[in-house]
Amino acid sequence: MSRWTMVVTEAALCLALAGSARPLPAQAVIGGEWRADVRRLATGVVDAGLSPGIGVAVAVDDWIAFAEGFGTADLDTGRPVTDDTPFYIASSTKSLTATAAALAAQRGELDLDAPMVRYLPDARLPDGVDRDRIRVRDLLTLTHGLAGSGPIVLRTAFTGEFTRAQLLELLRYHEPTGQHGHFDYNNLGYNLLGMVLESVYDESWKDIVDRLVLRPLGMTSTSAYRSRLDPDRLALPHDFGPDGFAAIPLAKRDENLHAAGGHFASARDLARYLAAHQTGGQLYGQRVLPAEPLAATHRLHVAQDRDFGPFHRHGWGYGWDLGTYDGDTLVHRFGGFPGYRSHMSFMPAHRIGVVVLVNGGGIASPAADLLATYIYDRLLGKDGIEPRYAARLDSLTARAAEARGRTAAHLEERAARMAPLPHPLEDYAGVYASPVLGHIAWRVVAGGLEARIGVLHSRVE
Repeated sequence: MSRWTMVVTEAALCLALAGSARPLPAQAVIGGEWRADVRRLATGVVDAGLSPGIGVAVAVDDWIAFAEGFGTADLDTGRPVTDDTPFYIASSTKSLTATAAALAAQRGELDLDAPMVRYLPDARLPDGVDRDRIRVRDLLTLTHGLAGSGPIVLRTAFTGEFTRAQLLELLRYHEPTGQHGHFDYNNLGYNLLGMVLESVYDESWKDIVDRLVLRPLGMTSTSAYRSRLDPDRLALPHDFGPDGFAAIPLAKRDENLHAAGGHFASARDLARYLAAHQTGGQLYGQRVLPAEPLAATHRLHVAQDRDFGPFHRHGWGYGWDLGTYDGDTLVHRFGGFPGYRSHMSFMPAHRIGVVVLVNGGGIASPAADLLATYIYDRLLGKDGIEPRYAARLDSLTARAAEARGRTAAHLEERAARMAPLPHPLEDYAGVYASPVLGHIAWRVVAGGLEARIGVLHSRVE
């Protein structure tokens, strides 16, 4: 047995239990010590102050070749990140929701070509919009033609102040864009898709994704219910400031975890998800999901043309961006929210998938992509990558130092423009209501004003 098959990974354990041995695919052993090289760069990112913590996992074919944590999940306590530490993954959830919808369609339980209103008959569309025009498929492909900004997105992603009936009534405030059939990235389509799934199965979209996707894949550290996760395991969010990273409140609760951005997940779990997607539904030699609905999510359904860092995006599938990195097709879905950034991607031609999760804002986002592209370049055996990535890490570190200086200057400017309010603070206290946007409560706390809107609250400048 080669020394590579003796590496202690989940795959090796699985093979040992099965009483057989399978060598690593060629692309996973190029250059030998690739795992040590990944560890070195991930540690370098943390040591350079580019993220408090990082979860990293690599899927090769239908198994996990690497899964580890680096740095800290909570700077206040020093609790370390592990391979099973759940991070908030924001819009990476769209892929999970879309996969559930594709599986429901494959079962014949959801008609993607049906008008949305077949499943949401109480939806109040904006004036002038044909009720039969928007199909379920348009929600998946983000071609529904309604404005992404509006009360549904505010209430589901931020305040958590809503009922299903309220959301259906508030849809009328999402005005038509005049671009039905054209791709327009937003949360609204997947918020509505979640409600469509709820109509099909008469249960929460969260439980539907869990039943159709997470449980078959054994994703036990992934949930759209924060309340079901051990708080002492979570990677907590941190913002980037003049002195580096500092903890910020975790602004996600069950109420504002939504179908367009609603899961906490570990790097190891997401690698299982990628392994299944890149092999047509297999995991460790066993079929766990049907191949065709997964393949449907990777197909080009609508064009886009934009860049995200080193990645070019030319299309959208169901819940996935379709693009390229350095000439290779990259199926990917990233996510971002204050204090978090997720990178989830795979290369179909090479059957390599990469997950990088960080619990820092600002400079941590490009650091996540730096680590992900390094893993691809390393496994594909590209020449000259070590000095190139050393230079990129140095460049990011310099950018971080500049950002700290800019942030310090900005905070000084904000402090200088603070002026006494014209009335006593108590005059501003109270609850203000909008039938569209919800309620905001102001109160005096420790000599200042605090605002609360739904589950969110903050000191007021």
